[in-house]
Amino acid sequence: MSLSASGRHTFRNELWRALPSGVLDSMASTFGMLLAVRVFGLGQLEKSIFLGATSGGLLASLFAVPLLLRLRGRLSGIAAGVQIAGAGCMAIAAMLPTHPWVFIIGLSLGLFCFSMQIPLMTQIYRLNYPAERRGRLYAMAGALRALSAVGFGLFGGWLLGRGLSHYPWLLWSFAAAGLISGLWTRDLPTTPWQADPSDDASLLSSLRWIQLDRDFRTLLISWMIMGIGNLVASSLFVEYLANPSHGINLPEPEVAMLTGVLPVLARSVSSYPWGLIYDRMGLFAVRSVLNLIFALSILIFFLGQSRTAWALGMLLWGLATAGGNVTWGLWVTKLAPQHAVAQYMSVHTFLTGLRGVIAPPLAFAALQVMSFQTLSMICAAGIASASAFITVRARSSELDSREFKHPRERL
Repeated sequence: MSLSASGRHTFRNELWRALPSGVLDSMASTFGMLLAVRVFGLGQLEKSIFLGATSGGLLASLFAVPLLLRLRGRLSGIAAGVQIAGAGCMAIAAMLPTHPWVFIIGLSLGLFCFSMQIPLMTQIYRLNYPAERRGRLYAMAGALRALSAVGFGLFGGWLLGRGLSHYPWLLWSFAAAGLISGLWTRDLPTTPWQADPSDDASLLSSLRWIQLDRDFRTLLISWMIMGIGNLVASSLFVEYLANPSHGINLPEPEVAMLTGVLPVLARSVSSYPWGLIYDRMGLFAVRSVLNLIFALSILIFFLGQSRTAWALGMLLWGLATAGGNVTWGLWVTKLAPQHAVAQYMSVHTFLTGLRGVIAPPLAFAALQVMSFQTLSMICAAGIASASAFITVRARSSELDSREFKHPRERL
């Protein structure tokens, strides 16, 4: 199936936007925490603020989408404006690089803005990409984004290896990446918001889909169970390897390689295959397999006591993340009516944000009463149970047809 003009335009822009997005990914996954630990020596409160910033933006997205119903603006223009605002917050951190609270608040607000506009991007993909190729197109941009993160991870590790005093260059890189991402987003082809005339425009109107759509409700519950375990574990990857109080205390380049390069490299290699799987296989089955890979990666990383185990755990994590990114970013397009994709996604991102806010402080609190190893086994068990939950619900190929009837017809 050939792409429409809007589809080709969107895909081209998304490939270019993948480059700065990869830089921001490396900040969120590795360098933000690494600088917080090694440069500023920040405590649990400050680190929890940073780790919860993306989740805070996801929480806010639930309210942002109904507001757009009133603004009637172009989706791409609004999404770009939010991204550029995030770049401005990161630029303030770069301008005042010696102030710990400016650093943590600036980067955190930047991540907040970028996560808040995710439902808008999902709506754009639903409008501009054909259902039969949506997973592959999304995955190809995701693979390039991962390669960009790998490249910047290597550069950042090399730069910090020469001396921690070079870290302001990383801060300016993050701000520039946010600005460039916003400019590419602004050029995406979209029309003004076209809402269903019967839609409720109240701030919590998106929540009604939980009641109306049983499949949506089931997957949200499963994602919540899996996500808590996943986010608790991932909050501690850098902490486990970099904090001297835990006994490992690897050098900065090794931490960057293990947590910022290896998993992203695996993600880049496996993104397109996962896109094919998403387009051709059942959503419930794909999600169940991904959960089991995540659980295995956590056990290997925290139970292993060598660089080989840490590397294998991170490679498996990257493999699962590649498929997880595709399913997380697109699965609502398999459920929602065209006009309601952003609303469905805002509920999904809100709940993702809720568990993301809870997970980092929960992770650090849990370390006060148990070891990394015990906590990893609890996380893995929770993730595996999420697979069992949706396996019971999986019923027929109806859920995985390319386009679906209105949810009221599927109840």
